[in-house]
Amino acid sequence: MTEAITNWLQNTFTADPYWLTALISVIPMIEVRGAITLGINLGLNPWITWLLACVSALIVCPILLFFLIPVLKILKKVKIFASLADGLEDLFLKKAEKIEAESHEGVTETAKNKIIMRKTVSIFLFVAIPLPLTGVWTGSAIAAFLDLKYKYSVPAIVLGNFVSGLIITLLNLVLGEHSPLIFLILLIFVIVSVISLITAVLVKQRKKEKKSAENFNEREEKEKALENKCLDK
Repeated sequence: MTEAITNWLQNTFTADPYWLTALISVIPMIEVRGAITLGINLGLNPWITWLLACVSALIVCPILLFFLIPVLKILKKVKIFASLADGLEDLFLKKAEKIEAESHEGVTETAKNKIIMRKTVSIFLFVAIPLPLTGVWTGSAIAAFLDLKYKYSVPAIVLGNFVSGLIITLLNLVLGEHSPLIFLILLIFVIVSVISLITAVLVKQRKKEKKSAENFNEREEKEKALENKCLDK
């Protein structure tokens, strides 16, 4: 099976492996995990692959920190994108609120430095541990919603990204010829995640439309009741 996946990777990604590694690293949910696995299986030096993938993945960090929240606000005003923007905002906001709550746990409001340090460490760990839905994209989005200053969030994301890349590189070296399975698992996870996100957005939109229709019907009933009352008088 691993040989079949390796052959598929080599036959599918026939362009320059360095450019492909850099490009794959900026794709949400795949990021350095998929990029490093791809680069190594295309014959690149593991440590060059690690460095290239990690540096490339960080391109989205300042973009998300500066523009994510303003862009989501704009998209929420556009009917066709409103549900998607709401879904993404809910996803990131819930994670940010969880970190916020954990950072304040057992700490007084006056100990601001300790709270900031906890948030910074949480962002670092979130990006550093290569689990599903972690990485530069989600870490940067959460940092934006936490309103964490750039001097804390950027170093945490950068360091976490390199640690995550290092773990994946070592994992590829340990797995050897079985390392392409990492890429297969990632692809399956991405497909499932995209389907789940679309489903959640559609369900939320349907509930919103249903609630809107119910409110409209309720208003109509009240207006009719008021109209009948007036006619009776």
